[in-house]
Amino acid sequence: MNVSVNGAYIYFTIPIFGGIPVTQTTLSLLLVTIFLSVTGYFLGKRLQKRPGKLQVLVEKAVTMLRTLVVETMGEHNAYWTPFIGTLFLSSICGSLISMLGFFRSTTADLSVTLTWALMVSAIIWYNSIKRNGFLGWLKGFTEPVAVMTPMNLISEVAQPVSMAFRHFGNVAGGGVITSILYTALSVASAALIGVLSGTWAVPLIVLILGGVLFFLGRHRGRTALWIVGIVLAVLGALGLLQYSGLLTGVPILQFGIPAVLSLYFDLFSGFVQAFVFCLLSMVYISGACPPPEEKASES
Repeated sequence: MNVSVNGAYIYFTIPIFGGIPVTQTTLSLLLVTIFLSVTGYFLGKRLQKRPGKLQVLVEKAVTMLRTLVVETMGEHNAYWTPFIGTLFLSSICGSLISMLGFFRSTTADLSVTLTWALMVSAIIWYNSIKRNGFLGWLKGFTEPVAVMTPMNLISEVAQPVSMAFRHFGNVAGGGVITSILYTALSVASAALIGVLSGTWAVPLIVLILGGVLFFLGRHRGRTALWIVGIVLAVLGALGLLQYSGLLTGVPILQFGIPAVLSLYFDLFSGFVQAFVFCLLSMVYISGACPPPEEKASES
């Protein structure tokens, strides 16, 4: 996960409107937009009555998404499916793009998640005004008393802010933790390399010990023993390479260990946060778009 503690790096500034900075997030958003647009175009270009395997998978995914929207928002709000799907895919791809190692997660930038949250709020306000009229919408801020209460106003502001910070905080926090882990592993690698590569005898002994433990573990069926043997053998081999000068300065502990955290922060947490954001969006929008019978009774 490529997240800087100091924020997104600014590549250059467009000299209009007081200067528009083009950042890592801007580039990542552009690439995600292009990827989703091109993928959507080719997936929908050649639809067949007798679908192939890819078309079946896409149709299944669209059906599952529509079912989720209908069950959460009601059948009358099924037309929101493309919007919710776009939000979900933009969030997922925006979080996963950092796994390429060259780009920053778009969801690790508060401006992105706040824009999505404000867009959802604008949809809610528009539909509320469309259903109740502008004065009826303002009347909602005065209930249950006859004056506009600060709590009603705060709740309207807190809704998009909480949605934005929840999504941004989880992704950015994971990136910060990963960055700290990389730094700690780099320091630990330097210390371990100093011990292993001080002389050829130490890494050779570690390598031989690892090989012995591996064969004993395999022979006796003890999984933990042969795993420890593999780790020691790899460390011994890397120590010999370091001593010979072939891998000088390579942080050996950074190989593999951060991948475990990446599976959580990039994959699992990314999917969960995208789902939660979309679920909250569906709940809030459905509240502003009631079924037709409710509209008739209210009028």
